[in-house]
Amino acid sequence: MRGSGLWALAAAVLAFAMAMSGAPAAALTQKQIDVCINENHLVSLSEWIAGCTASIESGRWTGKELVWAYNNRCWAYNDKGDYDRAIADCNEAIRLDPKSRPAYYNRGNAYADKRDYDRAIADYSQAIRLDPNHANAYIGRGLANKAKGDLDRAIADYIEAIRLDPKSALAYYNRGLAKRDKGNTTGGDEDIATAKKIDPNVGFSPSRVDLLFVRP
Repeated sequence: MRGSGLWALAAAVLAFAMAMSGAPAAALTQKQIDVCINENHLVSLSEWIAGCTASIESGRWTGKELVWAYNNRCWAYNDKGDYDRAIADCNEAIRLDPKSRPAYYNRGNAYADKRDYDRAIADYSQAIRLDPNHANAYIGRGLANKAKGDLDRAIADYIEAIRLDPKSALAYYNRGLAKRDKGNTTGGDEDIATAKKIDPNVGFSPSRVDLLFVRP
């Protein structure tokens, strides 16, 4: 009895030690990683979030290596309309890597969707500082400036986006809208016509800028 009691006590101590040390979670699958990357946007938002959560909690990555999963879950939460959780995930990505241009850009989109345009502009500007060739960051900042009523700065941002990406229908389209708002109907119509030649479907969601996914 005494021996079996000692064995039971030892087993209990071992189980407690394993629990306190963080026993390995269920093995992360390649499918979960692929779902979190979601490059082709073929999964539901709930699956996307679950894949990123599994990747984050797997213990497979630490520090800067985890930025990709937090960034992509930020995007997923933003698409879901859960902007506060999106911002929290991008905050964590930035904490882990203060030079993560996708995290600043995606957080800028979340702030813009919350109509917190000053913070959105600050994040787009930081994304641009980290990558001066990031055309979509200029478009995002242009949209935020236009929402604030600063049409001149918005147009300047769209001009830079077009310089970087001459085939950006979104930049032409939104520059056209801004020109119209300034009373330049002819110039605005020309830009919108150019945008529709590039992409006949442009304009259905003129306030939406693509977010950025990253890979592990």
